[in-house]
Parts: sequence; structure tokens; C-alpha cells
Amino acid sequence: MNAGYNIRIHFLDGFFRGWSPSMRAPLTMLFYETLNACFESSLDGMGSTVRDVIYDYLEKKGINRMDIATRFDDVVQVLTDTFGGSARIIIYKTMVELHKEYSLCSDFTYQDSLRDRLNLLKDRVGADHLTPRRVQKEGAVLKDPLGTLPVPIATSRVRSGN
Repeated sequence: MNAGYNIRIHFLDGFFRGWSPSMRAPLTMLFYETLNACFESSLDGMGSTVRDVIYDYLEKKGINRMDIATRFDDVVQVLTDTFGGSARIIIYKTMVELHKEYSLCSDFTYQDSLRDRLNLLKDRVGADHLTPRRVQKEGAVLKDPLGTLPVPIATSRVRSGN
């Protein structure tokens, strides 16, 4: 018997905070694509020569362009080993771009742990179903693998098949 308004909520297996992994996967993929785009944008701001040299160096270290977001810790380590403290400028600029892309205030300083900020942002994107500006402009729609729940990624609402 429940006393008052306290009700225990049970989550079904395979569900995280009320949404299925099939909805989480497209948002995570989109996050990684956005992180890649923001990293490239940060490098573009330094000139095409610098961008090309950094991409070539990362590839020599076994990190392809498409793997940058999924191996971002490795990217940071390689850049730090190569450029020292100057690598933090690239990472900081990438984080600022990433926050702008998700329409969030970049309320962190240059000295803050950028790794923690990246993890917080990734968690928030998944929990709040945030989508980047570049996708909102396109008005795209993601679908889960079963094709039963169209998820308009320009908003955070889920439409049923009715």
C-alpha cells in the first residue's frame, strides 16, 4: 500500500530513463557526427595547412577522420603529446563550437576539465533528446530500427503511428 503520493516506478529491461536504446543510438551517432564537424570547424579556423597537417598526423597515429569523435580521448592525447599545452586551444574551441551547435551556453572556462564537460554534454544530449542546429535546419526525421516511432529531431517530442 502506498502512503501519500509516493509511487515506485519500475523501468523495463532495455529502457533507460523512459526511452529505448533504439532511440538513443541515432542521437549518439548524431552527437559523434556533430563532434567531428565541430573539430573540423575548429581546425578550419587555423587554416587549411594546419588542418591538413593535423589530420595527416592523426592518421599516422592510427586515428582516421571518421573515428575522431569516437576516439576523442586518443585525439586529445596525441595532440597534447605533439603540441603540448597548445593542443588545449583546439579542444577548447571544439567544445565551444559543440555547445553552440546544441544551442547551449558554454559556461566553462579554459581551465575546466574539458573531458568532463564533453561527457556532461553527451549525457545531456541523450537525456534531453537535443539535436544540433545543423540538423534542425534540415528538418530531418530519425526512425528507430523497427520503423514504428518516427522521432522528429527538430523537436523533442515523439509521435505515435496514429
